[in-house]
Amino acid sequence: MSEWIVSGLACLALAASFAGLFMLRRFALERTQLREQVERLQQQLALQQQSITGLTAGAIGMDRRLRRTEATERMISDRQEIIENQQAAEQPYSHAIRLVQQGASAERLMEELGLSESEATLLVRLHGLRETA
Repeated sequence: MSEWIVSGLACLALAASFAGLFMLRRFALERTQLREQVERLQQQLALQQQSITGLTAGAIGMDRRLRRTEATERMISDRQEIIENQQAAEQPYSHAIRLVQQGASAERLMEELGLSESEATLLVRLHGLRETA
């Protein structure tokens, strides 16, 4: 009977060995699959990092261009305001000069444009038609 026990234990040990080998093989396969999955994830991560780096560089460049554009817009706006102010200041006199060049008198300039007598007289002297002898 001891042979039966030894044979039974040997069979049991053999079965346990096969089960162990089977489990070892299964773990090795899972380990390989996990390594492949980790490699794929690392590649995806690297691609995403490159994309983020590219987007960041693009955003920085766009921010610089936007700042330059805003500065240019402010400068143009300031220039336009200066020109408009100059034109507004010159406009009554421009109209008066045109009238004087068309033969208007100082009295007409005072009546129509509200200029003072000295302003109207000066404009007529500077821009009036000159009589030739």
